[in-house]
Amino acid sequence: MSTPITMPKQGQSVESCVLLAWMKKKGDRVNQGDVLFSYETDKASFEFESPVAGVLLDIFFNEQDDVPVHTAVAVVGEPGESVEQYRPERNKPAIVNGQTSPSFSTSTGTVPVSTVENAIAAGAGSGAASPRARRKAEERGTDLSRVTGTGPRGRIIERDILAQPALTKTAAERRIAENLSAPAGHPGRVRAADLISGEVHQTASPAEDIVTEVKISNMRKIIGARMLQSLQQSAQLTMNAFADATALTAYRTQVKARSKEPGWPDITITDLIALAVARTLPSFPELNCLYKDEKVFRYGHVHVAVAVDTPRGLMVPVVRFADLLSLEDLSAALKELAAQCREGSINPDLLTGGTITISNLGIFGIESFTPILNPPQVAILGVNAIAPRPVQTGEVRPHMGFSLTIDHRVVDGAPGARFLKALCDHIAVMDFI
Repeated sequence: MSTPITMPKQGQSVESCVLLAWMKKKGDRVNQGDVLFSYETDKASFEFESPVAGVLLDIFFNEQDDVPVHTAVAVVGEPGESVEQYRPERNKPAIVNGQTSPSFSTSTGTVPVSTVENAIAAGAGSGAASPRARRKAEERGTDLSRVTGTGPRGRIIERDILAQPALTKTAAERRIAENLSAPAGHPGRVRAADLISGEVHQTASPAEDIVTEVKISNMRKIIGARMLQSLQQSAQLTMNAFADATALTAYRTQVKARSKEPGWPDITITDLIALAVARTLPSFPELNCLYKDEKVFRYGHVHVAVAVDTPRGLMVPVVRFADLLSLEDLSAALKELAAQCREGSINPDLLTGGTITISNLGIFGIESFTPILNPPQVAILGVNAIAPRPVQTGEVRPHMGFSLTIDHRVVDGAPGARFLKALCDHIAVMDFI
């Protein structure tokens, strides 16, 4: 009996997914558990394993098509079984010269099945790569067109990328290095005076530059659109403050030393700040809220979202009811969510529902920045680097900087300032643990 293969729904907020790549082609025999195709939401990528064994009787969508969830993308069964009852309405066979011609509806128009099948078959052995391989190639600067795939039908997989040497110097860099090593007065050497005077064309040929066109990913487009929308549709105000971090750094040093012992968790600065925010925010309900459709929704508990840097872009998973968790439980939850984000396996539902966001750039030595609101939240806290600052006693103590951005449509500066001061006071004495 034939079985329709439908696009899964990854999370309650996901309405469609981009079909990234087919791992099988029409007519292939598949086993239960074989990967049929890969797909991505706006936040994560996944692989779909066949729930049944049989023959891939037909496929209804092309790679890079945006497919609504629960829509049939293929059919697995036995040869001779009908697939028409499963074919999506927009992919029904077209009538050409009085004959039925199966076709795919894609973002660029309707394409005959034979054309799509030929493209898939050709792509399998001519540079087609898995999502993990593409990401790894981008990280290492590897040219996929020069990699021979060892996966099914010549598909490039991650191990093929790792077997390639990482990109070191570009042709331009090599040319510049050669130029710098040339003796003074050499025809190929470019002098600083020539660059300043604009006469470089008279003394040497300019170095060749290499420009690589990088396709903007679906996730990158969505991040850009949301950040632009945030700035255009809210009144953002950022204020900065410092907290005495003497007690914080001392506590972190102690737990870091004990984390090497069995059973002791590795508590990070981000964990400590997240707990401090979760314990402080309930006293400031005007910041622990969402603003949607000109209505304010205040929450009784704190649901902390923490920005995570991933190979695919910024992701913001949420720890719900963070104000009820212990430091150890909050730390474990943050680490698990961050790992899922970096692996691309996180459920999209875990990326929504936050009431405040924390973005820690202090780990990169950033001393101050302007965090952009994560709508519909009305507050986001930027965590800055720890640096020495003098105090009234004449001592120099470590201080941590904070940058709080609020939506001035909902919150005035004074409540935001009071929250920031309270947070700094709690961190200074570490009374939130």
